Amino acid sequence: MSGLHAIKVPAAQRKATLVSVDGRTYPLEAARVVAEVSGGIACSKLVQTYRNPYAEPLEVIYTLPLPADGAVIGYAMRLGERVIRGEVRSRKVAKADYEKALFEGRSAALLEQDRDNTFTQRLGALPVGQSAEITIEVLHPLAFLAGVSEYGPQWEYRFPTVVGVRYEGAAGRVRDADRLELDRSETAGEIPVRIDLELTMITADGAAVRSVDTMRLDRDIVHRWDAGSDAVSARLVEGPGLSGDDGRYGMLTITPPRVPEAAFARDLTLLVDASGSMMGRPIAWAKDVAAGVLRSLGDGDRFEVIAFSGQPRSLTGGIVPATETALGAALDELSRVEAGGGTEMVDAMVRALWPLRPDSQHQVVLITDGEIGFEDEVVARIVSGLPDGARLHVVGVGSAPNRTLTSRAARAGRGVESFVCGDDEVPAAVKRLVVATARPVLTDLTIASSAIRGIAPARPRDVLAGQPLVVAVELDPKGGALEVTGRIAGSVEPWTWQLAVPPLGAREGAVTAVPLGALYGRESIADCELSPGRSDERVMEIAMRHRIASRVTSLVAIAEEPTVDPRMPRRTVVLPVELPAFVSAEGSGLKARSGVRAMMSMDDSAELAFHDLAFRRRSETRTLASREIPRSTRSGWLGRILGAGGVTPLTAVLRGRVIAVHALVLTIEIEAPSDGFLIPEGIVAVAHGGEEIGSGTIDPIGSSPRGPHAKGLVLRIVIIGSTSWMCFRGDDITIGRVTA
Repeated sequence: MSGLHAIKVPAAQRKATLVSVDGRTYPLEAARVVAEVSGGIACSKLVQTYRNPYAEPLEVIYTLPLPADGAVIGYAMRLGERVIRGEVRSRKVAKADYEKALFEGRSAALLEQDRDNTFTQRLGALPVGQSAEITIEVLHPLAFLAGVSEYGPQWEYRFPTVVGVRYEGAAGRVRDADRLELDRSETAGEIPVRIDLELTMITADGAAVRSVDTMRLDRDIVHRWDAGSDAVSARLVEGPGLSGDDGRYGMLTITPPRVPEAAFARDLTLLVDASGSMMGRPIAWAKDVAAGVLRSLGDGDRFEVIAFSGQPRSLTGGIVPATETALGAALDELSRVEAGGGTEMVDAMVRALWPLRPDSQHQVVLITDGEIGFEDEVVARIVSGLPDGARLHVVGVGSAPNRTLTSRAARAGRGVESFVCGDDEVPAAVKRLVVATARPVLTDLTIASSAIRGIAPARPRDVLAGQPLVVAVELDPKGGALEVTGRIAGSVEPWTWQLAVPPLGAREGAVTAVPLGALYGRESIADCELSPGRSDERVMEIAMRHRIASRVTSLVAIAEEPTVDPRMPRRTVVLPVELPAFVSAEGSGLKARSGVRAMMSMDDSAELAFHDLAFRRRSETRTLASREIPRSTRSGWLGRILGAGGVTPLTAVLRGRVIAVHALVLTIEIEAPSDGFLIPEGIVAVAHGGEEIGSGTIDPIGSSPRGPHAKGLVLRIVIIGSTSWMCFRGDDITIGRVTA
């Protein structure tokens, strides 16, 4: 059978590749998004159906995207007629509870956040031939697009379906690189699943408009519709928190009072991503956006264009006046830019943020797909290096831009985030950038009130022409006067807006049943993540209070009763995914391979184990091929099992991980290293980190059946020790057995 095994490879050696997908053994059978939108907020449910097509209980691992600005507020697993609701727990506790459930043979599901928009989902102990349905509920804001359509302002709904290919730089730079490296379908469209969208839009008059669509899992789902004239009215909408959160929350909309007649002189820096992942249509769109913004410059403006891949390269030789000659030369240089190489964005960002004229608006525009794994490095440079009065705006290019980078960078730069995926979207993106860089309406906003306990974002961006600013707030139950102040661009006069917040329960203002507390919590965490001294404890506190997922909290759903025999071999499948539409596999460094990732043979496994654990003085060893062990290695665990005799041939060395320790009983899991594998019998020595921790006898009753087993199956081995294992501390472990 052509399966998809989960083969663990050290992070330094693990590389994602292109694979051929056998649809008959692809456990994900269906996916759909059911969403309802109203008042600028969407509640989306991602529903996935999995089925176990194998002859063994199954664990599925799937890396999937969710909206980067969304709050994950619900998680559930359906097994037949039973629905198990997920609970928010600390990441460490949730993972331990999930593994304990699998140890006991109970079906379980776990959702862990790796990035703002990237999650790892595990579904374990799925019985043979049975199905499970996983539902993830996300609350996320709509984007309000002003001035991009001849029909007036529009709402935009965006839901991602695929994680992009991340550039990681040097080995060790990205601490969780192995979680971001995903195998991709070798042939576009080979993944057998399509995603269905059911989107219901509630209009201002209460009417429901329904849209249905089906598409491949290789791009963001994007829908736009007219917002109507009421969409830009200034208001405060109040809403509750989730169950268990008794706070009082609101969404505050700040509307620009007018559009300034005059534009402002700009010092404009364009950063154009020309890395390998931008090869093809993405680099063409990026250059079109850059060219459109350049053509908007005029007298008094200055500009620089920097293209970057492995290193930044100025196309203008520094910042230059926006003369007709300089603009023509820059456009000519821009047209010759080609994509290729890595995405070393940090150096380019440092250069772009150099302080310029104090009397101008320094505007930086980053145009990128954002596909890097070290987003924190780039955002930290923006937070620490953004000059006073400067703004950074981001254009996400392509079918599945990495919003962990684009959203965070725009937030840190107090700018706007836009997207381009198609020639027809370039003019709107250019227009929005021109409005953002040349015609800010309100700047230096402050929100003060005895009625407000907190605001997120803590540092709101400017209010742009035709572009309301929406912020989340926590309200005091007693209410009070709310005052927003700012500076109208081009004027010395301050602007003030006041609103009376009634006491809790007065019901004088607009009220919604939407759990706005979850969005306030998500925005508060986003602020924490921008802080140079960000605290895991603070993120944990916010996430647990608001009952939402974060990088330190996870959602776990566990069946109460066992669904499989926990001793039976378990198959683990890591699902490959589509390559995002328009992305070049060659430019992203992906190569095809035949079959699944190779696993070491038993002989190779034995040799590797001896290199790591026994041969601390390699010059004293003799040939590995004959399995000869020198007398000098008899100290430690290997010496113990060799005893006082001469050279003894090795019969088994296996690596695994500890899943339970109880008095004399040690339970470990291993992956069968080859087809036809048999679990060892008799006495084995046990080592951790190259040091002996004991020996014992393999228990055939508590262990998985002896075999033979197929390569890659996860097997349980129970070892009854001669002394207690309770002093053992660790996870990875090695067992070895030799003939007498």
